[in-house]
Amino acid sequence: MIVYGRRSVIEAINSDLEIQKAFIKKNAVNMEKIIFKLKKKNIPLSFVPIEKLKKLTNNNHQGIVCQISKIKTSNLNDLDSSLQNKDSSRLAFLDGITDTKNFGSIIRNAECFGIDGIVISKTGSAQINDETIKSSSGAIFNIPIYKVDHLMDAIYLVKEQNFVVIGADEKSKKKLKSVKFNNKTIVILGSEGKGISSPVLKKCDETFKIPLQGNIESLNVSVAAGIIMYEISKAKSKE
Repeated sequence: MIVYGRRSVIEAINSDLEIQKAFIKKNAVNMEKIIFKLKKKNIPLSFVPIEKLKKLTNNNHQGIVCQISKIKTSNLNDLDSSLQNKDSSRLAFLDGITDTKNFGSIIRNAECFGIDGIVISKTGSAQINDETIKSSSGAIFNIPIYKVDHLMDAIYLVKEQNFVVIGADEKSKKKLKSVKFNNKTIVILGSEGKGISSPVLKKCDETFKIPLQGNIESLNVSVAAGIIMYEISKAKSKE
């Protein structure tokens, strides 16, 4: 697996992730800070022609590509342990979101707005790859990702611990501004094409929609996530 782009690489260096080797474009400018951080952590680095970087990725690498170990995810038992005896926690459950760029952008939003973790199912969800990392701008290294066999398993778990499960549903009559996000909140986001699946939607304690004023009927899911998570962060700051 690789990570590329200066911001993503910096976040990787600052995390506990194992970076196996860094490849830096020869004569790259303004790379001193990153080089210093790499050397401080004794990470092997090579200065290479741009052709070498292009072989590693065709995307905008900004002059640096790192080979990394596989990003570790947590499971249902880890989620259970993390919630024990917690009076406050906000999590995002993603139902059927398969686009890696959207997934990465949602992770970035979640990290920026203080969401405590993201839960996805092992099947029918976007993969964690170099595109996800880049889209998250490295935020994926700073927030727990829980992979569960079935999203319903995680929903049953959080309901047992008195979490309120709230779903974003464009068909809902309730508007986002009317939702009261308490200190134990789960927000569920569905795919752009299908929305939240019927079994998951039935388990929501309430639903809401983001009111729109234009002719387009829906938002990109990562944009919607950013709006929702901002509202959650506002509620959190008032505690």
